Amino acid sequence: MNINTLWVEKYRPKTLHDLILPENYKKEFEENIKRKDVGNILLYGPPGSGKTSIALILASSNGILNFPESNLLMINGSARESRGIGCVDNIIEPFCKFPPSGDDKLKIVFIDESDYLTDQAIHSLRHIIEKFSKYVRFIFTCNYISKIPEAIYSRTQAYEFKQMPKDYVNKYCLDILEKENIKNKKEDVEFVVNSLYPDIRRIINCLQKNSLTGELTVSKESVFTNETVIIGSVLEIINFVNENKQDKVNLCLSNIVKVLNNYDMDFRGIYSNLFFNKDIPANCKIIINRYSNAHGDCLVPQMHFMAMIFEIIKVLIDYKKSLKG
Repeated sequence: MNINTLWVEKYRPKTLHDLILPENYKKEFEENIKRKDVGNILLYGPPGSGKTSIALILASSNGILNFPESNLLMINGSARESRGIGCVDNIIEPFCKFPPSGDDKLKIVFIDESDYLTDQAIHSLRHIIEKFSKYVRFIFTCNYISKIPEAIYSRTQAYEFKQMPKDYVNKYCLDILEKENIKNKKEDVEFVVNSLYPDIRRIINCLQKNSLTGELTVSKESVFTNETVIIGSVLEIINFVNENKQDKVNLCLSNIVKVLNNYDMDFRGIYSNLFFNKDIPANCKIIINRYSNAHGDCLVPQMHFMAMIFEIIKVLIDYKKSLKG
């Protein structure tokens, strides 16, 4: 096994047929590839739903571009150095100024996690989309459609993506392990998937990390991340509040504070996981969405996150009181 090759990239879907897609989506994307043309599109939905894979397929030599090395610009919209207007002015617009090279009809600007772009960047992009519409197309992906302003939404065709079914993810992981000749037990694979679902990237990375000997060996400690501990604690808090177990709520709060004080967190991943978790009540998701939207502008992310938890607790307690009349 070559440990220098990341499985998540090695086994990333390369064609439309490698993904589960609604039939109408598949037909439209196949027609785009056949014509070697596409409009500006927005792919939105939870992590692990295939948005990035679809974008990369469309912008690859298996898709619309014959020369992606020259005619594709990929931007991480959540990175500090690329989410602002400086990236638009100094990287995106210069790329758009020159027509596509080779025999490609188009250039493609792919902005992943575009829901983290600043307002200034969005305003500037609106002008660029219109100015270079003759031969430049934009592909946006995001988790939260509510964070995409009308200026972008109205200039794209939007496609909603759902989480990949868990049985599909299980089979996908088993296929990877078989191709890598990794001995494994089905229940170990299911444990990893159940613990980290729907984050397919993290699932695959975990499997690779725990297969260095040629056999998959997993334990609770090797699978659970600080983020999964936080997410699990929030779910426990919601249950304990509903069960009037204040002492256990306090214990969970102490555990969360301890983790936040000692480790760096992927807060974006935590917010996304909580928002799309089916066990989170709707009134709590409203709060999570609001704090997620404000996360980029907060001064201390740890305090911001704790404020969200305390507001969730208050809303749950107030809701219980209202039911009692």
